Amino acid sequence: MDETTVLDEMPAEEVLEEEKPTKKSRHSKPKKKKNGNKGKKGLIIAACIILAIVVLAAVVVFVVYGGRHLYLRAELGDGAPAAAEFMKNGAEASYVSEPNVSLTKEGTYIVKVKSGGKVRPELLIVRDTKAPEAELIDAKITIDDKSMDPKDAFGEIKDASEYTVKWVKQPEYGAAGVYDCRIELKDSHDNSRTVDLKVKVLGLIDVLEYEAGQPHPQLKDFMAVERDDAKLLTDLNEITWDELGDYEVKAEFGGKTYTSTLRIVDTTAPDPDIVLAAVLPDGDIKAENLVLGSGDATKVSYEFTSEPKLSQVGAVECKIKATDAGGNSVEKTGKVLVCDALVEFEASTETLTEKMLINALGADYAGYKMQDEGFELTSLGAHAVTIAKGDARAVIGVTVKDTTAPTAEGIACDCSTGYYCEPIKFVTNIVDMSRVTARFVNEPDWSSEGEQDVQIILTDRAGNETTVDAKAVISPDTAPPVIYAARDRYCYVGEAVAYFKEVFAEDNADPEPTIEVDKSKVDAKTAGTYEVTYTATDHEGNKSSVTVKYTFVEKKISDEQLDKQVDKVLGEILTDDMTVPEQAYAIFEYCYNNIIYSGTSDKTDWKSEAYRGMTEGVGDCFTFYATSYALLQKIDCQVLSVERLNGKTQHFWCLVNLGTGWYHFDTCNVGPEHLKCFMKTSEELVKYSIQYWRFDTTLYPALETTPYSMG
Repeated sequence: MDETTVLDEMPAEEVLEEEKPTKKSRHSKPKKKKNGNKGKKGLIIAACIILAIVVLAAVVVFVVYGGRHLYLRAELGDGAPAAAEFMKNGAEASYVSEPNVSLTKEGTYIVKVKSGGKVRPELLIVRDTKAPEAELIDAKITIDDKSMDPKDAFGEIKDASEYTVKWVKQPEYGAAGVYDCRIELKDSHDNSRTVDLKVKVLGLIDVLEYEAGQPHPQLKDFMAVERDDAKLLTDLNEITWDELGDYEVKAEFGGKTYTSTLRIVDTTAPDPDIVLAAVLPDGDIKAENLVLGSGDATKVSYEFTSEPKLSQVGAVECKIKATDAGGNSVEKTGKVLVCDALVEFEASTETLTEKMLINALGADYAGYKMQDEGFELTSLGAHAVTIAKGDARAVIGVTVKDTTAPTAEGIACDCSTGYYCEPIKFVTNIVDMSRVTARFVNEPDWSSEGEQDVQIILTDRAGNETTVDAKAVISPDTAPPVIYAARDRYCYVGEAVAYFKEVFAEDNADPEPTIEVDKSKVDAKTAGTYEVTYTATDHEGNKSSVTVKYTFVEKKISDEQLDKQVDKVLGEILTDDMTVPEQAYAIFEYCYNNIIYSGTSDKTDWKSEAYRGMTEGVGDCFTFYATSYALLQKIDCQVLSVERLNGKTQHFWCLVNLGTGWYHFDTCNVGPEHLKCFMKTSEELVKYSIQYWRFDTTLYPALETTPYSMG
């Protein structure tokens, strides 16, 4: 071995020790001693050079990167950090150019950062160190499912790189139950996590949420799979449908019993029927005294949020809060009449007369005279009537009440298999002084063909109830939809035609039958008469068609002119605090009192006649109708046009639905006995004339039989 190599590898202390002369060894070799010195010097020089390089590097790093991190690490998918994160002292910094950092691939990047007027390169190391993140959902499959993709157990899976999802422990397919399972999520950089979860294998659906007041669910609504041999083991008629909560429902098929949960909820706020109430000065009144009905399927409580001040005679406003069993609430405005005296009358079609009022008040008010016009005793709630005797005046609170339950006849109602049928269709000849609603005591099984006995509860606006026996005759649906309000019409040349403005279809089973129009024969740019065909189709494919004639004429009044005049009139007769019925009555009064019957009109142009009725105030029944129609279209109601059937002369009026069903609305002021035909039933009109308001009932929906109440 070369001695030089050995020396170079020896520690400096040992080399110096061997170089010392001894008395016994005078013959040392000068050459080797010289080489040893050279080695020592070389090491010293090399060490100095290395030290100088280190010092120089430290100086360079300090000068260049003083106050900066030498590098930063970032998680894959996060992108580049804020430039200021490269600074140690929180100094402001910015990138010279937008860093091009991959969100899906690991890498090392040089980015340029500017701070304090200096631009320096920085090192950014991007790595994937996080396992995939996932949000579990309520994992459910049915007994018919043979497998389940583990991804279906998660709503969203997040990771910056590609990942795999696989079962560690799967559910038992084909057997109903709740199974403890495990899934592994692993990305392409070997980051992984396992997730424990429960998977439900269902025969029936887990939870059926039912909104109180809606048609009751049937067996098919609980089934998670299709089985012809399925049958309910739970009697749904024993469930208290207006009480919120969970109910266990069992069904059987394939020799096994399955369980579901029926959850009755109430998410709809009540819609209380507010009426005027009357009280003596400083009397006592509760919030519920102003309410006839809740309009809710569950129990409703009422409270004043702004109590009325009852110290002085007059109408005072208050606020009422209605809250149902589901916690839904609504606040409505009501009014209380503070009166000098109070009387009550049972609802009837009679008109309140002075004699009736004074007799009800008694001897203390003998000789007083009514200062107000009498009104029909059909409107439930309180009414203020002023009476006077000489200088003495008094405000009387006249309360119209309804204490009589409705009467009706139950019928055998034809229903279609699998379709819900409204309970009101099971009764006829309803007699009551206020609006009547219907509900089932025991709802029929709509899936079973044949006859079923049912009971219907009828409730009037005042809360009086009666029960009627009826039958449901359930069979496959073969009846086509009925098309309403399809009739001959006049339109304007060159103007877009609203073919469905009034026309609609109803079906005995399908709640939303489709309706189409064939207008291929129409040339809307040329005056003339053309055939238009409407066709309605229900879910079962049953069809009906109606063909009518559309006659196109030249327009005399522009839509802009008519709209401007309509807005002008409504601005004069309506106020912001009016209800829809009050708005409709204001329109009726305007037309009845402001148009003079002249016996002439252009019955081919309703817009011109409506404009004429509002600007000239003259015309015949068509003018009254057209003016009413134009104004009614601007408020929140439904309106249909009607023409007299088989009369010696023509007569026109409207059918109007203000939310409580269809009624006659005829503002013509020269009809039989100059009747104010505001929201009248056909039965009421027959008393005045059999022919005057006769119309083709097959073209229109059924009209209400209960006298209208303004409420």
